[in-house]
Amino acid sequence: MLRRSLLEHHRVSDLAGDSRAIRRVRDQILQVAPSEACVLLRGEPGTGRARAARSIHAASARASGPFVTLYCAAMPDAEVETQLFGLRRADGGTLFLDEPGHLGWVGQATVLAVARGGTASEHAHGASNVRLLASTAAPLESAVSSGAFRQDLFEQLATVTLRIPPLRERKNDLPVLTALFVERCAREYVRRVDRVSDRAMDMLMHYEWPGNVGELRRAIERAVVLTSGSVIHHHHLPAVVQDAGVADTAGQVGLSEALDVYEKDLLLDALRRSRGVRSEAARRLLTSERVLGYRLRKHGIDPRQFRAAG
Repeated sequence: MLRRSLLEHHRVSDLAGDSRAIRRVRDQILQVAPSEACVLLRGEPGTGRARAARSIHAASARASGPFVTLYCAAMPDAEVETQLFGLRRADGGTLFLDEPGHLGWVGQATVLAVARGGTASEHAHGASNVRLLASTAAPLESAVSSGAFRQDLFEQLATVTLRIPPLRERKNDLPVLTALFVERCAREYVRRVDRVSDRAMDMLMHYEWPGNVGELRRAIERAVVLTSGSVIHHHHLPAVVQDAGVADTAGQVGLSEALDVYEKDLLLDALRRSRGVRSEAARRLLTSERVLGYRLRKHGIDPRQFRAAG
C-alpha cells in the first residue's frame, strides 16, 4: 500500500520516471522513510532534493504532522535560534533544513541540539519532537575540513545519505517529465497545449540540463506561454536548448535542410492531430489539399499510418 501510494505521488513530481537511477532513489526513500534517522539529501541544484524530502515525510509515520522548511542560506545566523523556536509547529512532524552549510557556529549549535532531540534552551521551551532532514549541493566535507562546519553536526545530519541524480544521468525520464510539465503548465495558464513535437523532443534529449529538472520545468513553462497552438515546436524552446540540438549535427545542416526538417515536423504534427485526414490536416496548416499532397510526397509521408492513431 505504501509503495503504491508513493508511486502515485511520484507520477506528479520531479522524481517521476522509470530510469534505473530514479527508481533506485524511490526505493531508498521507501527504506529510510519509516525510520527516525536524519537523512542528508545530496545533489546538484534543481534535481528535486526538496521533493525527495517531502516524499520521505509523506511515506513516514509523521505524514499527518507538519512539514516545515528552514532556508538556511537566506537567514542571518543571529535569527536561526529564534526561527527554530518559532517553528515549534513542526513538533510531531518533519523539519527540513535547506543548505545547512550556510549556518554559522551559533546556528549549527542550535540545529545540533534539535537534531539530538532538544533545543538550545530546553529549560524555557521544552524538548522537541521532530524528524530532521537536510539537503545540500555543497561539499560539506570540505567545510568540515576547513573548520567552517562542525564535524559532530555533519555526522548527525548524514546518518543516512541519499544522492539525487542529475537529469543528464536520467535522460530516459525526459519524455515523462516533459509530458508532466506540459500538462501542469497548460492547466495553470489555461492553454490547449498537449504535446511536444519530435524535433523539439530531440533537442530536449541532446541538451545537458545543467539546471536539471528545475531548468526543464522552466523551459516547458516558457514554451507553453509562447505557443499559440496545441504543440510545442523547437523554436518555442530556449536558445541554449535549440543550440544544443543544432550542435549535435556538427553544423552540417544548411538553411534548406533546416527548413525541410521544420516543414516535415509541421506535417507530422498536423497528421497526428487530424488522425490522417488530409482535408483536416490541410485546414490546420492553412493550405490546400493539393499543396499538402505535394509536400507529403516530397517527404515520403503516408497519411494512412496515422488513421489508427489517437
